[in-house]
Amino acid sequence: MIETSLSAAPALFPAFAVLGLILGFTALRLARRRQWPPVAAVLLGLSLAGETAATLTPTASGSWGSATCSIGSGVWVTAVTQQGLMNLAMYVPVAFFGVLTLRRPLTVLAGCGVLSAVTETCQTLLGTGRSCDAADLVDNVLGALVGTVAAVLWLWLRRHRPLSGRRDALHSLGTAGTGFAAVAVVVWLYVPLHNDPAGFVSDPSSHDQHETAERIATQLFGPGTWVTSVGLATDPKVSPQPVLAIVTDRGRFQTEWPSGRLLVSTSTARQAEAEPVAQDRILKAGADFAATWFADLTPTASPTLTPADGAYLLSYRRHNSDNVLMPMRLDITVAASGQVTASSARRDADPQLPHPTVTAEAAEQRAVATLIGSRADTASLVAKQIDGKWRPCWAVELVKPGETRASGTVEFVDAVTGQPVARQG
Repeated sequence: MIETSLSAAPALFPAFAVLGLILGFTALRLARRRQWPPVAAVLLGLSLAGETAATLTPTASGSWGSATCSIGSGVWVTAVTQQGLMNLAMYVPVAFFGVLTLRRPLTVLAGCGVLSAVTETCQTLLGTGRSCDAADLVDNVLGALVGTVAAVLWLWLRRHRPLSGRRDALHSLGTAGTGFAAVAVVVWLYVPLHNDPAGFVSDPSSHDQHETAERIATQLFGPGTWVTSVGLATDPKVSPQPVLAIVTDRGRFQTEWPSGRLLVSTSTARQAEAEPVAQDRILKAGADFAATWFADLTPTASPTLTPADGAYLLSYRRHNSDNVLMPMRLDITVAASGQVTASSARRDADPQLPHPTVTAEAAEQRAVATLIGSRADTASLVAKQIDGKWRPCWAVELVKPGETRASGTVEFVDAVTGQPVARQG
């Protein structure tokens, strides 16, 4: 577990050491000033340092996607997983030493709840690589409840009476009301909520999603990979099926659900220094990865290996009988050491297209006419979706006026009608 935590967040221990010194010293000074038990106060400071370091230290994966928070994603299923029990255990010492220090159990319990809500919100807003989930809040509050009850029993056994009562109740209501109201405003303004219709009811599919995520994570990144978040979304641009987005301590990936077919993967684990290998071994590493994860795409596709930023990009593309590039895509990044570091696939079926009748020369003339003073550089046939229908089109790359070479400006011309294709908004 220690190795996994360090892999997930390499700065975890340094962050804890710094925060522990700051919060521990601050707690000791406050204890002397307010006559709190010094040992309990220092341990409270260290517990808060551990909570902050464990929850807000950025992971190696970093952020992925926009800020969002799940408010009903299989809360009870998640609560009994290893991650859920760790979240529960993390708040036990915070509440325990908080009650021993302040002697106000209800106020401490309310403060722990607010602290958890603030932490969850900060996790997604700061892009730490961790997810914001109501399940974590439930786990944290349960842990705080356990710690609070344990502290009250400890004080009772030692004949020390907690300062509970009306004043403690009023303080707890004020703390919870003010804290949760502030968090609610921030969430309402900046954090979109993802609402699972299953709510707080145990959903078997959520368990299946976590099992699938853990299985694929192990196959992709190796044994001991720690899944930190699993989210389900619908994105027709990516896949007609729902997409499962998974973040781990060693990388992240997306798969179709429930088929489990891989769509995207990125390894964020630090690469061990190794001697560069020959290109034939790099090609074999990429081809083996493609055969394992994308066997349905490779048989009729042509691979191309090109250098890319100190690594190599193995691309698979497919053309029809008219030499029109099909929408299917497969790109695999292989490090110079021969290790696959990323992959991206588009699994569109080959569309039925009319036979192209417009020549490349005619398409170039049409494209140049859309940008006065430009000239055509290259032209290639591609399948392009226009108003929901697939059409064969010429993709003409233009050299803009005043430039000596193409800089990415592409105009599309319908290869049957010869008409320029309007840009899709």
